[in-house]
Amino acid sequence: MMPPPEIIFSGRMAMIHEGLTRRQVDTFGLVLSSADVEYRTVRTSEGWQIWVPKHVENGAATAIAAYLSENDDTGESSPAATWPVTRTLAGVWMVLILMAVHLAVTASGQAAVLRRIYGASAEQILNGELYRITTALLLHADGLHLAGNMVGIALFATAVCSTAGFGAGGLMILVAGMTGNLLNALLFKTGHHSIGASTAVFGAVAIAAAHQLITKWRSAGQRFKAWIPLGGGLAFLGLMGSSMNTDLTAHFFGFMTGFLIGLVFTATRKGPPEKSAQYGCLLMMVVLVSASFVFKR
Repeated sequence: MMPPPEIIFSGRMAMIHEGLTRRQVDTFGLVLSSADVEYRTVRTSEGWQIWVPKHVENGAATAIAAYLSENDDTGESSPAATWPVTRTLAGVWMVLILMAVHLAVTASGQAAVLRRIYGASAEQILNGELYRITTALLLHADGLHLAGNMVGIALFATAVCSTAGFGAGGLMILVAGMTGNLLNALLFKTGHHSIGASTAVFGAVAIAAAHQLITKWRSAGQRFKAWIPLGGGLAFLGLMGSSMNTDLTAHFFGFMTGFLIGLVFTATRKGPPEKSAQYGCLLMMVVLVSASFVFKR
């Protein structure tokens, strides 16, 4: 139950815990009730909060601290290890966009020309045509190429967006793919041309792995297991990213960029950004992609 805003903002209540799970807040509530302390709970995107009247703040905090000192486990590893997860269709929408672009390119009768103009040509990127690092992600050689990336996006983009949010998750995946293409161009400098969303797919794999690494690292007794997601991501990169006719270096750069982005994002937060920030990130994605096609040099 949320306290009336006028009570919170009048300074009559104080928050003593935040980022709790439902089970933790229920447990702490029982502790406070047994100590005859009135309390209120508030649910946020980063978990549950507990509020108490300001004049009993110290006593309430002491009661919970005493309980924790006698009980190492409240049913969860620790409040810090809890990360809200939401159901999302963001991966499905990304798949539909990839399919729509491919169908439009195929129906235009100018597929080869469009791939040449908008593909990730290392030489042209370094000559200032930076729009290619974005547009190349939406182009595919054929239906089989598209299908493979659609499966990857459906699985891993959905995983990322379920923890980071539809806007922040999508933007991180896009930036990982763009950066991977840019680094690949810097490596080859000339004589290299690629298309496809796979660089972004491997970015999503790495973001998800980084998120699991950090959340497990924060959990008591889970630090050894924290490295398993990274090992799984690298194994996936080796298995799927090095098959014939794939751009292994672009996949590697997308993976490494995504991993760094995922580490920073998860390490500096306790949960996904608020909904207003999610829409801001979504708008930034739309602007980046649209500008890349419309304002190409």
